[in-house]
Amino acid sequence: MMLPSDEEILLLPSPDESPGSRRRRSSVHTIRPTLHSLREEPRLTSLGSFREDSKRKGGVCYGSVDGDDEAFGEARLGQPEDLEGSSQADELGRRRSPLLNRHWDDVRAATSQFPAIILIVIFHLMVGVPFGVSYFPIGWRSASQSTIDASEQDQISNDGFVMDGPFPLPGKEELGIRMFLLSTIIGQLVFTWASGFDSCIALQMVENVPFFQTLAYIVVEEQGYVKEALSTLFFLFGASSILVGLVFYLLGNNGLGKILYFFPSHVLVGCIGGIGVFIAKTGLEVTSNSLFGVQMMEKFHLLIPPFSFEIVLRFLSHWAHKTGRRLPLLSPIYFLSITPVFYGLIASGLISYDQEYFFPKVIGDCSNEDDDCQSVSLWAVFTLLDFKTVSWNAVAQSVPTVIALILFSLIHVPINAPALSVSCNKEIDMNQELRAHGYSNVVSGICAGGLQNYLAYTQSVIYSSSGGGGKVSSLAVAFLTACLFFVGPKVVQFLPRCMAGTLLLHCGVDLFMEGVWESVGTYDYFEYTGIWLIVTIMAMFGIEAALIAGAVTALLTYVVQSVQHVKSVRGAMTGATLRSSSYNRSMDEFAILDSDVTGRIRIIVIQLQGHLFFGNVTGFTSEISRRILNSAQPLIAIIDFSLVLGIDSSAAKAIMKLQASLPSLGVKSSVFVPGTDQGFPCELPLSQELQGSSGCHVCNDLDEALIIAEDQLISFVNPRLLEDKVRDSVRRVGQDEIDLAVDLLRQKCPPHESRLLPRFVSYLKRQTYCRGDTIWKQNSVGEFACLLVSGALIARLENEAGTSEEVSVGSLIGESSLISGAHRQSTVVAMEDTVLYVLSRDSWLAIKKTDPEVAQVLYEITTRYLILRVSHVSNRIFETRCLPI
Repeated sequence: MMLPSDEEILLLPSPDESPGSRRRRSSVHTIRPTLHSLREEPRLTSLGSFREDSKRKGGVCYGSVDGDDEAFGEARLGQPEDLEGSSQADELGRRRSPLLNRHWDDVRAATSQFPAIILIVIFHLMVGVPFGVSYFPIGWRSASQSTIDASEQDQISNDGFVMDGPFPLPGKEELGIRMFLLSTIIGQLVFTWASGFDSCIALQMVENVPFFQTLAYIVVEEQGYVKEALSTLFFLFGASSILVGLVFYLLGNNGLGKILYFFPSHVLVGCIGGIGVFIAKTGLEVTSNSLFGVQMMEKFHLLIPPFSFEIVLRFLSHWAHKTGRRLPLLSPIYFLSITPVFYGLIASGLISYDQEYFFPKVIGDCSNEDDDCQSVSLWAVFTLLDFKTVSWNAVAQSVPTVIALILFSLIHVPINAPALSVSCNKEIDMNQELRAHGYSNVVSGICAGGLQNYLAYTQSVIYSSSGGGGKVSSLAVAFLTACLFFVGPKVVQFLPRCMAGTLLLHCGVDLFMEGVWESVGTYDYFEYTGIWLIVTIMAMFGIEAALIAGAVTALLTYVVQSVQHVKSVRGAMTGATLRSSSYNRSMDEFAILDSDVTGRIRIIVIQLQGHLFFGNVTGFTSEISRRILNSAQPLIAIIDFSLVLGIDSSAAKAIMKLQASLPSLGVKSSVFVPGTDQGFPCELPLSQELQGSSGCHVCNDLDEALIIAEDQLISFVNPRLLEDKVRDSVRRVGQDEIDLAVDLLRQKCPPHESRLLPRFVSYLKRQTYCRGDTIWKQNSVGEFACLLVSGALIARLENEAGTSEEVSVGSLIGESSLISGAHRQSTVVAMEDTVLYVLSRDSWLAIKKTDPEVAQVLYEITTRYLILRVSHVSNRIFETRCLPI
C-alpha cells in the first residue's frame, strides 16, 4: 500500500519515455506497477542516476546510494573508513574478531539508516489505522456505536442479510490494527532472509479488504454476533493465507512464475477500479461512522474535512506535476500533518470539538469489566481462534470467496517484484520471490489466523532511496513495527477519523481513475465496456460477482475479438505464380501447366489462420465460397490450414460440409493441407473424414498439394502424359544407361537443343556410390556437377535444424557451383546405391573451349532449372509474406 499521491512518487521509467525522463506513480503500491506492467514492459534504469536527478530536482533522499554498489541501498554514512585517523576506532577494530567486526559494521550501517527506518515505521502505522479499522464491516459495530437506523439497514446487507449487531469484543479498531501489524511483521522477518532484495519492505495485503468483509458477512449470518464468529473468521483468514502461501510456493518451486502473467489485462484493470470504489466508499464510512448512502448526508459535517484535505492534496499534486517538481515525500508528509492540522483547527475554533470526529477510546470502552475486555488490548489476536467453535458450515459457504481471494492475491508478486528489480537495478529470481511470499503467507496463516502479506513496492523504493538496506536495518524495521504492535493501537483514540478517511479516499480515487480514466484509449470498445461492467458489479454486488463477471467478460472478449479483429481467411490467390518442387516434368507437361486456359490459373489456394471455432464458422465458410465464386472458374481448390492454431468440433463439422459443397461451386478436386504430419489441430479425425470423400485429398504441406494439383490439371487435358511417365519408369529398368541419361536430360532441355544431348553425355563419367556415402560436403569447392541416373540422394543444410530435401532421379545437381565456382550450399548423401553421371571441372573447361555449342546446353538447363527453383521458393511469400532467408 503506497501512501504518496499519484503525482509525487517517482518510481519507474515508462518505456515510451526517454531515458532521462521519469513517470510518476500512484498512491497504492501495486497499482501503478500493475497497470504499466500490463500495458508495457519497464526499461532498466540506473538508480544512481535517479538519485542524482532527484537531488537536482529537489527530491528528498537520506544517505547516499550509488547505483554501482554491490549491495544496493547500503548507506555509506558511518562506514569504518569514516573513523580513519581515530585511534580509539583502530584499537576497537583490533580487539574484535573478524565475525564481530563484520556484524559491528552492519550495526553501524543500520544506525546510519535510522531516518529511513523511522520513515517506514511511521508509514506502517499510518497505513495500518485506516485499513485496520476496515477489516470488519461497519454494521458489526463496536460498543461505542449507536444502533443503526432502519433506514441504514438496507445498505448493510450481503445477499439479503442485514448486518446490524454488536462486535463481541471491545476495541474492534484496535484488534484490526494489530492484525495488520502482525501480518506486516511476519512478512518483514521472512523477506529479510528469503527475498533476494536488500531493501525489501513487507506489508499486509490491504487490497484484500473487500474479501475480509465478505467473509465476515458469511460468518455472522451463520453464527450471529458472538465471539465464536470471530473464531471462525480468524480460521478463514489463516486458512486463506496458508493456501495463498502454498500456491505461491508451488509456483516458485516448479518454476511456473510466468503463468501469473496470463491474467486478462482488462479484467485486472476492472477489478482494480472496482476495489478503488470499495476503498473510497469504506473511507467515507470510516469517517462518518455510518453506512454509505443517502443517510450519510445527516453526518455531512464529518465528511467535510476528508473532502477538503483531499482537494488540497490533489491541488498540490497537480502543482508539483505541472511545475516539474519531484517531491516524493509530499504525500506522506501531508498525511502525517492532517492530525496536527485538525487539532489546530479545533483549537482555533474553526471546527467545534465533537467525539464523532475521533475513533472510540480503547480504555474504558467496555460496558462491563470482564476477561474479554482485558484480553483484547493485546493478546486477542492470538487467542481468538478456537477450533472447537469453528462453524464448518460457514467455512463451506466461504469457499468461493476464499478461491477468489487466492486468485486475486496472485497478481501482486509478478508486478511488484520485477518493478522493484528495475528500480533497484538488481537482477532477481522470480521463482525465489514467489517462494519467499509462500513462506511469509504460510507463517502468517499459522500464527492464529494472520492475514496475507506481500512485498510492498513503493515503500521498498522509498526505503531504498532514503538510504535503507541490509538485513540488520530490515530487522530494525521489524522490531520497531513490533513495538507499534504493543503501543501503536493506543494512539488510535487520539487520531481524527478524517486522517484515515482522507487516505482511504485518496487511494480509492487513484485506483478508480487508473482503472477507468487512464484506460481510455488503451483498450478497444468491448474491453473498455467490460472494465466498466466489472467496476459496476463489484460496487453493487461484491468482489465474487465481479470476478465471475470478469471471467465471462474475458471469454466474450476473446470470442468477439476473434470474430472482429482476426480474419480467419488470411488470403487467397490462383496458382498461376506458384510452383511445386516437381521439376522433372516434360515440356508437354509444362505447356499444359503454363497455359492460361488449362494451367495453374485454374488452381485457387486459400489460406486460413488463427482459431476456427463456433464464433467464426459462418464467416470463414461463406468467405471461402465467395472467394471461389469470384475466382476464374477454378477446377482445383487448395485450402491451407498451416497457420490454424485450433479447430473446435463445430468448425470441424463445418469444414466437412464445406468440402461436400465444393462440387456445386464448380470445383472438381479439393486438397486440404493441415500443415503438419500430425493432422488437423482438433479432436475429430478430420483427415480421415476428408480423405474418405470423393475428389478430396489431404497433404501435409503446400508443396505436396501443388504437386497433386499439377498432376490433376495434366490429367484433365492429357492423361496419357502421366501414363507415359509411369511406363517410362518401368521401361528404364532395362534401358541402356547412356540412353537413359539422354532421355532424362531431354526433359530439362529446350526441344531445339535435343540433338546436342548425346554429345553432352559423352563428356560425363559414370560413378557409383553406396548407401551412406557422401557426394560432397557443405562449403566444399564445387569441382563437378552430376546427373542422378538411378538411386536416391538427400541434400541437407548443416546447422539448420535438420532442413533437408530429397533429390529424385533425373535431377542435375551441382551445376551452379561448377559454372560460378561458388562453394557447395549443402551436404549431399546417398540414401541407397546410386549411379551418377559426373561432369568434372576439367571436362567443363574443355567443352567451353572446344565445343561451345554443347556448353550452351548446360547453360540452358541451368537457367531453366534455377527459374523453376526460384519460383518454387517464392511460394514462401504466400505462406509467410516475407522473403525466405
